Amino acid sequence: MINCSVLRCTNAGSAFLVGNQNLVAGYHEAFVCAEHKALIEAGSPWDMEERYVLLGQDMAPVLQTWSARPSAGSEGFTLTLEIANQAKPIEVFLTSSEARMLAQFISAANGDGS
Repeated sequence: MINCSVLRCTNAGSAFLVGNQNLVAGYHEAFVCAEHKALIEAGSPWDMEERYVLLGQDMAPVLQTWSARPSAGSEGFTLTLEIANQAKPIEVFLTSSEARMLAQFISAANGDGS
């Protein structure tokens, strides 16, 4: 018997799942139980970490809003991320080169690859 690959699930895996092989190195295929397959097909966000499928509470928190503020000093900007269920936003400083790398990754993830 093959177990469901969703983290902490002990049900038998009955459906084959294939992740996005173009963006991430590592495992891209897993067996999941019927319950988790239905959640994924209904549009629940999911990801894979090593051999495990992440769903629900095991996923990274949801981004609610973001903003960017150019720096008055060094070249770059402060990126502010407001995360669901967190009172305090996260702020990070990005240099211009870091911002370009992030933009390229986001573009590729959305299929706009260059």
